[in-house]
Amino acid sequence: MIFDTFQDFMERWDGSPEGWIAYISGYPELFEKIKADYAGYGASWRDYLRLLDKRKPEEFNKAYECFMGALPKIAAYIERLFGITQDDYNIVIYVGLENGAGWVTEFKGKPAILFGLEAVAELGWYDGIAGLIAHEFGHLVHWLMRNEDLEKLEENAIMGLYTEGFAQRVEDSITGRPWHLEYDGWFEWCTRNERRIKEEFARRVRENEPLNPFFGSWYELFGMKFTGYYLGYRFIRWLEETLSFEEIAKLEKEKVRGMILEFLEG
Repeated sequence: MIFDTFQDFMERWDGSPEGWIAYISGYPELFEKIKADYAGYGASWRDYLRLLDKRKPEEFNKAYECFMGALPKIAAYIERLFGITQDDYNIVIYVGLENGAGWVTEFKGKPAILFGLEAVAELGWYDGIAGLIAHEFGHLVHWLMRNEDLEKLEENAIMGLYTEGFAQRVEDSITGRPWHLEYDGWFEWCTRNERRIKEEFARRVRENEPLNPFFGSWYELFGMKFTGYYLGYRFIRWLEETLSFEEIAKLEKEKVRGMILEFLEG
């Protein structure tokens, strides 16, 4: 089922924090997720209310129109490839506080994809929105194939390499390159520096340092964003040398950790 909150947002938002709060308060489960997301980083959602000041109404409209134009085709691909239908999941289209352009979680009792239009606008992913949708469907497929809440799986940070790599592989299968998160020279830099990225990831795992710089639009590593998505993709391709895609999806957690460490040493 699709929960499309965009028109409600446009009717209620007057450019003020109060307008956004009036809108999001009509969706209490969604609002709680936004609050909890920031709380998980030790921050308050209220400190980010002014993020929407950067956006013009036409940017939200552009993100929405691009999204709605691409969604049916990607959903049809997913159904053909994996047998997953719209009865199996929910989709939420909303305007948040840059919690993420795409976010797979549980909503209304089902695995769901939350698409944040303000984050799409911030990242300028209009042309790449089909790839973003495919990527998030990749997470959804993974969740359903494992029959496991991926958010809980990712509480162990190293699992992000596995889950993001799986989603990136699905995106690559459906829309190909360039991926939605690519920018000029990014893939080539990652390819040249793969050993360097591996070594830094392994070092941080050994020393129990945060892995956030490999993921997310707010972080950089070696002056580059999104290096964890590249490395995760390479990890899944490495697994595909000996395992089927379904076997990869269903690997036990401890097996995944061991194989990540082996991959990083390779």
